Formats: sequence, structure tokens, C-alpha cells
Amino acid sequence: DAVTLQFTTPPFAAAFAVFMVGEQWKMVDIIGAVVCLTGVAFIAHPTWLFGSGDAADGDAVEDDGGVSALLKASAVLVTTMGAAMAGLAYVCVRKIGDRADAVVMVFYYGVLSLPIAAIGSKIMFGTWNVVGEIKTFSIKDYFLLLLVGLGGYGGQWFTNLGLQIETAATATLATSTQIVWTFIFELLFLHEQLNLWSLGGTSLILGYMMIIGVIKSIESRKHEKIQDKDAVEEEGLLLEPETTKDYGATA
Repeated sequence: DAVTLQFTTPPFAAAFAVFMVGEQWKMVDIIGAVVCLTGVAFIAHPTWLFGSGDAADGDAVEDDGGVSALLKASAVLVTTMGAAMAGLAYVCVRKIGDRADAVVMVFYYGVLSLPIAAIGSKIMFGTWNVVGEIKTFSIKDYFLLLLVGLGGYGGQWFTNLGLQIETAATATLATSTQIVWTFIFELLFLHEQLNLWSLGGTSLILGYMMIIGVIKSIESRKHEKIQDKDAVEEEGLLLEPETTKDYGATA
């Protein structure tokens, strides 16, 4: 459920981009948001949509441990706020554009995240430790944590690069493929069973992104043709006086 709510970031980003950057939320972006969110729901299989059982294999989902309705509602609110804040962050990156390198923006993300995580682990919750348990953590555990950091850094860097080029609505929709890659890596490394719902969701998201790629390619070619035509016309205007002058001298 939390994963599905987290991927509501693209609509938030598109809405913020309209007011902060002046971008238009086109119909293809609206359709894309619906398609990608549907694909995410198919893969994440939220209980509020599919019920308490897994429709794919009939197994029951683990009990929620007696969590109160108020706590569940609070979790939904917090997750939705997280999606909105992520959308706002993406639009800020879009607003900055190429005035700052993508690496610089990732650096500031880390500068703020590190103290907040360290302080939060000790004061706000007190049930987890940001540096891990030295006695129980193995070298493999710290190696995996290092891979998490490197993967997060690379993902944020590439996302920033994309936001500097593409609109916020389209670039954030591309982040929906995260759950597709997670599904693929689970199959490859964790040997999870193939789920038809997940396969359908993957097809929806990747299919839409392929369509967007084709549309962007066609638009790019049209733009290049218009630029070439304008360049030829401009060159003709520059050469026209010289041609007239030559004809006058000959006469």
C-alpha cells in the first residue's frame, strides 16, 4: 500500500510544475499518470484495492498486528505527504535547470539527509540505529548498505539529469519504472515467483514509456526539420543582396 501511494509523486510534480515552472500538463501526461499508477497497483497489489488475500496465488497476507485504524490513516497521510514533497523536490530541480550541476543537487540532498537521519534515529523514534549494530552486522551487511547508498546516489543523479532536459510531468513518470526494475531484480537475484499481476503492471509501465520514447523521437525530428528549414531561409535572405548586386554590376 505504501509503495502504491509513494508512486503518486508524478501527479504532484505535474501540478507543482504548472504553478512554479509554467509547464502545461498535456493529455498524454494525464493518460501516462493513470497508466503508470495502474501498473504500480498491479505490481504492488495494495490490500485496499485487491483485498486481504493475494489474487495471484491465493495465499493470505500477513496479519497487520492489530494496528489501529487511526495509525493506518496516519501512515497513509505521511506517505502521501512524502510523495508530495518528492514531487516538490523534483520541480525545484526542474526550476534550477542547468544553472547547477546535477551532482551539486545530489550533494545538498545528502548534506540534509545525513544529520536528519542521525538525529531522528536517536530522538524521534529510538528503535533503529543509523550506523547499525556493530556486533551483529557482518561485512556483507555493510557492503549491501554501501550498494544501497551508491544505487540511491546514482538514481538521484540520473533523475536530476533527466529533469534538467525533460518536463517534470514526463521525467517523474519515468521514475515509475523503479518498481519494474525492482520486480526484475527480485526475479534475477531473489528468485521470486513470476506473478501475472506484476507481469501485467510491468507491461503497462514499460509499454507507455516506449510510446513516450517514440513520441519524443518524432517531435525531435520535426523540430530539427523546422530548424533546418529556418536556417536555409535565413541563409537565402543573407545571400539575396549579394546576388542582386552582382546582377547590377554585370548589367
